[in-house]
Amino acid sequence: MRLTFLIICSILLLFGCGSDETPAPIEQPPNYFPDAVGSRWTYQNSDGTQGTTEVSGKTNIEGKSYRILKNTPQAQESELNLLKPVYYRVTENQVFFAVGGKIDSYVQNELLASVQDDFAGLELSVAVDTISDAELIFFQFPLIPNSQWETLNLKISGSISLQNLALLQFPFEVIMRITGEVVAESPLETPAGSFEETYQIAYQTEITQTLFSEIETWQYRQTIWFVPHVGIVKTENEDGDGAALIEYFLASGEN
Repeated sequence: MRLTFLIICSILLLFGCGSDETPAPIEQPPNYFPDAVGSRWTYQNSDGTQGTTEVSGKTNIEGKSYRILKNTPQAQESELNLLKPVYYRVTENQVFFAVGGKIDSYVQNELLASVQDDFAGLELSVAVDTISDAELIFFQFPLIPNSQWETLNLKISGSISLQNLALLQFPFEVIMRITGEVVAESPLETPAGSFEETYQIAYQTEITQTLFSEIETWQYRQTIWFVPHVGIVKTENEDGDGAALIEYFLASGEN
């Protein structure tokens, strides 16, 4: 009996029996790709100006829940930078950007600008088959050096109308393809601090436009440096222009 009593006491002591101390809560680590509302990042651009990106709220698009990013100053509507999102969502192992509305707006503006001189004085309008639910895969984690993936592969169709006449409609097609690759993992020094685990991700974009039986293709490259649990710390395009993180704040809260 004495042996049984000693064994029970030992077990109770092992699990804190008799202690009225409340166990300290286990702190949850921040998201691999932060998405708490209130988080913000401030960047210094190559021209010396500064801009801030903040998770300002939540929204629903086509039945999917997204975080809203507020960029200050706001990007021009005609600017197509699909890697600078307005809406994004984080799943268990992927980050998605909603890009349908941004692409629709860009295609309409860009096509009108490209044919404006050829049809001076005529009323032009662009009809686009909407792609409001289009997403690109920003990346999938864990990030692994030399890994590659198809970020976006999208075909946009529509037509340009002259004077709103059905007989004067010209079809067009735009194909957008973006691929991503983790090209390196190394430390990085930025004005916001030193980061030991930084992933350099290169994105190659190709846009092919077919209009009036003419085919034009544009290609460009963008590079992003990402730190897990912090976010994007540096960006650079093929011309050398970009931005570096100078400060950031990660809010806590429900993901």
